[in-house]
Amino acid sequence: MSDTKVKAKPVHPAAKRAASRRKKTGTGSPGTRAAKACVLAFVAGVALCAMLLALFALLLANTPLPLTLVRPLACLAAAAGAALSGWVLAHRVGSRMMLCGLGCGAFYAACQIGAAFLYNGQMLTGNDLMLPVALLLGGVLGGSAAALRAVR
Repeated sequence: MSDTKVKAKPVHPAAKRAASRRKKTGTGSPGTRAAKACVLAFVAGVALCAMLLALFALLLANTPLPLTLVRPLACLAAAAGAALSGWVLAHRVGSRMMLCGLGCGAFYAACQIGAAFLYNGQMLTGNDLMLPVALLLGGVLGGSAAALRAVR
């Protein structure tokens, strides 16, 4: 065996830039990217919903607005959170955007229906269906907004 050293080929600057971009964007397996997108969408939607609920509570406490607006404002906050969640997920996934929004809305609606069933011991009826429908439509709105923005 000879002890000759082989010089390593110099790395091209474009390859260095591409490698650094891959590290920054976190291009892992598709399952990992999808899980990260779902978690980010969930956190964004819940954060917006919580902020809007706090804002509406402050508004109702410090203004002469009737308290009958509590339920519609809560539905509005939840629908806005589902819309943001659907938009973030659709934007991060980049394909099947309306299905991403529908999936977000359906997830939140199923969670709400399941929680109401566990609490009441019966299925929702009449006016109780307003929130799941608002969540479903909010998610679809977010997914379609992402799809419309991607078309431009």
